[in-house]
Amino acid sequence: MSKKSNRKSGKKKLRSGSSRDVHQQRMRMASPSTKESDAQEQDPALMLGGETRAAEAVTTLWVLSTLATGASLAGTLFFAILNAFMEKQEQTSLALQMLPQWFIMVGAITGFLGLMGNFLATRFRNFQAPFVVKLMSGMICALGLAIGLFMK
Repeated sequence: MSKKSNRKSGKKKLRSGSSRDVHQQRMRMASPSTKESDAQEQDPALMLGGETRAAEAVTTLWVLSTLATGASLAGTLFFAILNAFMEKQEQTSLALQMLPQWFIMVGAITGFLGLMGNFLATRFRNFQAPFVVKLMSGMICALGLAIGLFMK
């Protein structure tokens, strides 16, 4: 007979302290009833479904508009600096000269949408966003709108 046939069949014993052994011990300790009680102990304000679909849609519009306005302001600044640097060296193309104005226009539109979204999110949401978040969003969107209205 070969040595293989004399071995015990079944699972190999894991070394104590191995990561697989520790994982199996943790899985044995956790029971399904523990997971259900954890879900019941959580604050209902943090559970999913606390807001209406309209509030979630307006919040999404508000956040995306604020991010787009911030990106437009950064793009405006970047291409304005690039145009100022390129004018000293050589003749720049018309498309490169128009990019800051395009970013200003996009920033004005998204700034207006962000301000409206900020107002509507404050009205529709059951659980309000932190004051600092609303304030910073309002400042970014107002800056984008003001630059778009009062520049060139």
